[in-house]
Amino acid sequence: MPLPVVMKRVNEVLMGWLEYFHYRNCSKRLQQLKGHVEQRVRTHLCKRHKIRSRWQGYILYPNRLLYSKYGLFKVPTTAGWRRAHALR
Repeated sequence: MPLPVVMKRVNEVLMGWLEYFHYRNCSKRLQQLKGHVEQRVRTHLCKRHKIRSRWQGYILYPNRLLYSKYGLFKVPTTAGWRRAHALR
């Protein structure tokens, strides 16, 4: 699959997940999710470009590059205090 298609699918899943789970105090979980997604996208890029070293992946694909060049959706790391309600 071309990389723009992969990134579009990842962003769609992230936005859907956030719409469903982004309520109350979930800031810690959102930070964990953000780190996990960044690492998985970086791993995908390393495999795609045949880079074996994890540290080389961090050097070649820093977080700012994932967001600016590849268009990764930036997960908000703070959640507002909303009540969960079935009709929203």
